[in-house]
Amino acid sequence: MTDAGKPECAAVLGGISAYLDGELEATECDAIDAHCRTCADCAAVVEGLRATIGLCRGAIVTELPEPVKAKAQASIARLLQTG
Repeated sequence: MTDAGKPECAAVLGGISAYLDGELEATECDAIDAHCRTCADCAAVVEGLRATIGLCRGAIVTELPEPVKAKAQASIARLLQTG
């Protein structure tokens, strides 16, 4: 696990969101990249969060299959009728 008590690790963890969102200056990104090349724990955290963000973004564009949509719409219609 990352030792957030180390100043270098704390800096990576503190800037990880901005880093992954592309909001940091190039020098700050370079510093995080350099740290992650020497700290496997921080590299794992960065890569894990990057993968999680990718999965979440992919889920946003995934369409529900028509049978699932139809079932959900029918359930909502039944709830509205009984309410």
